Amino acid sequence: MDRDAETQADVPWLRRHIEARRLVEATRMFKKARVYTADEIISIIGKRYWRVKRRRRGERGRLELELKRLELAYNISVSKLKAAAGLPKLSELSSFHRMLIESFVGDKYEEALKSVKKAIRLISKLWKDYRLLLVSSSSPWEAARLRKEGSGRILSVVRRTDKHLKILQKVRDEILKSHVISEGLPVVVVAGAPSVGKSTLVRSISTAKPEVAEYPFTTKTVIVGKTKYKDLYFYVVDVPGILERSLDSLNEIEKRAYAALMTLPDVILHLFDVSPSAIATIEDQLSLLTSIAETALSQRSSKLLIALNKVDTVEDRGKLALVKQRIVEHLRSKGLDGVLCENKIHEISAADGTGIRELLESIYACLSPSIKLDSSD
Repeated sequence: MDRDAETQADVPWLRRHIEARRLVEATRMFKKARVYTADEIISIIGKRYWRVKRRRRGERGRLELELKRLELAYNISVSKLKAAAGLPKLSELSSFHRMLIESFVGDKYEEALKSVKKAIRLISKLWKDYRLLLVSSSSPWEAARLRKEGSGRILSVVRRTDKHLKILQKVRDEILKSHVISEGLPVVVVAGAPSVGKSTLVRSISTAKPEVAEYPFTTKTVIVGKTKYKDLYFYVVDVPGILERSLDSLNEIEKRAYAALMTLPDVILHLFDVSPSAIATIEDQLSLLTSIAETALSQRSSKLLIALNKVDTVEDRGKLALVKQRIVEHLRSKGLDGVLCENKIHEISAADGTGIRELLESIYACLSPSIKLDSSD
């Protein structure tokens, strides 16, 4: 790494802007590209194949007709495959998009891009070879046989590429589901077990409008809202609820959350559900906190805030004090007591607004030093 690259890596605001630019550019490229399956490509060729008509009489006209039909199969196959091959490489993507793709399809994305490009080269070679054979054919019947053989081989290449096209199609759809963080602003990721109230909180303090339900409900994708508090703008990211399991055992929804936690946050706001109807026990929620703290916090040197949510449903206030004490003891036992920003645990109700202003004050305090440092840089 040269000196300029080292300098960029050490400047937080510049690092954020580079990541934001990559997020936007990748999303633009994925949105612009259309990934066709093999069946769709073959269907398009089939609909247009027999519409090609002779323009001349005699053997010369027959020869031109067979050549045009072969050229049609070649042109459509290559143009549709090139649309897929134009998707960005992993090295061109933001860290969030890379981790999202790798968590869904592993190294199959790069393999799929290479296979599609290889198919384009092979089809181009078939076209050149059969075009030469066609123009030098001795009769219309031989030309028809060569056209049929050449078209069949081109379509065979397209069919063999289908599994790779479907991988690229799946990746494209997944990327376009994730919202773009485009301005390089600080990011607060709201984390926690399923149904702890993340979407309700994000909805109440930002521009994001995630779906909120009265019944146990899990956000299905990464949702981004923008918030201004005092003189500070920042993003608030609502991620799907995740459970404490290995990466290999996470489902698709949980993988989206994992990718966001590992690559986006300047601050992780971890919510605990302290209501009587909580899906996860406090101990299970502590295990999840440990998992996040030991991975995401160390990965990005993110700061941690903790809030007990749904306190409006708790009649015994002593229970809240016990939960706080248990969290502090747990962090200390794991050697994580120093990661808690502001050294406090908030009591909030995202539903009725209890404690929200105090929570925003803490977010502001946690983000402000790095923003001021960024400005001086």
